[in-house]
Amino acid sequence: MRIVILVACFWLATSLLHAKIVFHSDRDWNTEIYTMDSDGNNQTRLTFNEVSDSSPVWSPNGRQIAFHSKRDENWEVYVMEADGSNPRNLTRHPANDNFPDWSPDGSQITFASTRSAKQGEWKREIYVMDADGGNVKQVTDVEFASRPRWSPDGKWILFGAEQIYAIRPDGTRRWRVSEPIPGSRISLGGWSPDGKQIIYYARFGVTIYDEAMIIIATLDPIRRSRVKKWEEVLLPEMLFQMISFGADGKSIFLTGRLDNRVDHWEIFRFRLDTHELIQLTDNLWADKRAHEWNPRLSISPRKLVPRRWGEIKVTK
Repeated sequence: MRIVILVACFWLATSLLHAKIVFHSDRDWNTEIYTMDSDGNNQTRLTFNEVSDSSPVWSPNGRQIAFHSKRDENWEVYVMEADGSNPRNLTRHPANDNFPDWSPDGSQITFASTRSAKQGEWKREIYVMDADGGNVKQVTDVEFASRPRWSPDGKWILFGAEQIYAIRPDGTRRWRVSEPIPGSRISLGGWSPDGKQIIYYARFGVTIYDEAMIIIATLDPIRRSRVKKWEEVLLPEMLFQMISFGADGKSIFLTGRLDNRVDHWEIFRFRLDTHELIQLTDNLWADKRAHEWNPRLSISPRKLVPRRWGEIKVTK
């Protein structure tokens, strides 16, 4: 027992010291990719292009970053080394390919693409390809799908449509995660590091300035393709968008605003256990889509599940 306690204390003291956050920003007049420490220090620019590089995500081993870019005129999925070197185009397709995410073993990448759309048709589906860009396969057929996120156990891919859905990587067994909320639009955040929870938000209007609420869906521990409960995360009053879990599973990232300056969006960490809101970036432009990688552990040694607040009443 004493050893377990010592290990847990060591984890709590050191796990976030070596974690890194990747994000995109237009602080240099163009959307580029940056990294920073988990406390917001050592912000470093990785890409240098005249067009947009955005929506970066770490590979499971932290050695590479996938992102989408317009450097070849349309959106394509790219991968580069963690220091920004050796970028390569994986998709090379005339359609728009974007929002990549890695399988947990790093062997595959899922992404959204318009390649199945006929001329004049607005259609986007989810695809899976090998990590080198080969063996591309279509996963969904739902007319419009976006922002896929692979589950930590590799068994499911989340995506957003009119609601949040999960589907097997082979395109089977689709099921709805989100509970419909009248008058809202649903946007996906992603999985908790232990795969037991899913975060998303509902916005009551058509712009980012309208009221919104963050929801965490806790999955049934026995039957994972079913939600046990939905709960609201109560934030301080602020505008927000683009949410995700932190690598510790006890915090969430969000792109937020605490003032009225146009396009002044910063990255915040919100601790679920203490309700502390921590601002990580501070500049006059927009910092967005934080994704954290932790080389030690993504959850505590005892797999502690953080508390949630403001439970939403679910009508069966």
